[in-house]
Amino acid sequence: MKNVAQTRIVNVDQTDVGRFYTWADGHYGEKSFNKCLSGLRAFFKFLIDVEEIVMKNQFAVYESKHIIKKDVTILTKEEFDEIINSIGVANPFQVLGGKGEKKNMFRPYLIEGFKLFLLTGGRREEVVDLKWNDILITVEGVKFFAIANKKLNRIKKTEDSQKYNKHIPINEDLFDLLVQLGYHERKNSNDFILFPKRKVKTKTIMNDLSKAFTHYLKESGVDKEVSLKNLRKTYITWVNRVMGKNTGILTSHGGEQVLKDYYLDGKILSAIEEAALKVRVFGA
Repeated sequence: MKNVAQTRIVNVDQTDVGRFYTWADGHYGEKSFNKCLSGLRAFFKFLIDVEEIVMKNQFAVYESKHIIKKDVTILTKEEFDEIINSIGVANPFQVLGGKGEKKNMFRPYLIEGFKLFLLTGGRREEVVDLKWNDILITVEGVKFFAIANKKLNRIKKTEDSQKYNKHIPINEDLFDLLVQLGYHERKNSNDFILFPKRKVKTKTIMNDLSKAFTHYLKESGVDKEVSLKNLRKTYITWVNRVMGKNTGILTSHGGEQVLKDYYLDGKILSAIEEAALKVRVFGA
């Protein structure tokens, strides 16, 4: 059998492609498989078009995997309230493993944390690390969070001067929560909004929130296969009802292209203002 590690790239043939296809089929899911093959096609195209290596792009044609689109599961207001109302009432202990060891899943910041996830639609790290001085106010008085788009910055490996930001509109529901958490006393401070007197790492709080949500979901009796990330999906669903095609501007789902298309020409600011004035999670 050919030693792939010692094969010159110009000598890659359809037999090699077939072997790789079989290997990738057994190691990747449909989405990752398609990304992998697409990346190889682009790499060979780069070598041919840019590096001007004379060879055939053996990955130019391949059979993509069909991706079955899953239904997005969101929570209703009643279901979310059931989970919130179970905190401090339901049994906080979860039995771990087969030895009967118990772990207390209660944390004093759970209710505020779950509400912040629901009303900002942020990812775990974004929500846990929100600070009061992340809040900006437009000339018209519309408030929003301006934070680093950590996921995109990691993917793009951007320098500090080129980092991408994301913007979270503060609508009436979210502002009411912020007031309860001390907005008027702490605005402009560098304190964390959630659990400010923390002595643990961000990752620890993230994991505690995720595990506690699953625990109290079960204790509440809500019969849905959801996790903490479904609060983000719930938020995006309600934003989409108001914002339509502009939803990606706020959620960063369009990635870098959305930022290029909208950030520089000011459309993102008008989208923030519209969302802050109109969006209500659960339509209330």
